[in-house]
Amino acid sequence: MGVSRLDVFYRRLLLTKLFIGGWGKPEDLKRIFEFRKIIGNREKCRSLLPEDYPVHINKTEEHVDCHIHDGFFFSPLEHLVPGILPPESVKARFQFIVPKRWQKNRPVCIHLAGTGDHFFWRRRTLMARPMVKEAGMASLLLENPYYILLLSFVII
Repeated sequence: MGVSRLDVFYRRLLLTKLFIGGWGKPEDLKRIFEFRKIIGNREKCRSLLPEDYPVHINKTEEHVDCHIHDGFFFSPLEHLVPGILPPESVKARFQFIVPKRWQKNRPVCIHLAGTGDHFFWRRRTLMARPMVKEAGMASLLLENPYYILLLSFVII
């Protein structure tokens, strides 16, 4: 099966738009590589963050089978390597979906957003809620950092 012309065009369009400003400043790349040495050591890594790192819950919804918590936290990377993240990535927004009958110390599935996956609906409906029903497993859905930026342009 051959490659679609639309796919080829789309990829060319995307590739010309990604990283057009380069990979960043050389000094920032050095800072990232230095930090990589620190987090490569598990013992040092465990002491980087306090156990009570602040997580803010904005809203909690109760459903028949689960609780859905909307919240955010500030990326620890902003404190550990200041100024390395773009401003849109400093505040991480999430939904935490917990079964009503959930035992502590159970695994949690972390769902990262794919390309074009804006907000939480698709992952919550197609993956997280079925996991609650079938396996009694909680899910943490992270929002794409730039989604809030796109949303502000749509609202204006």
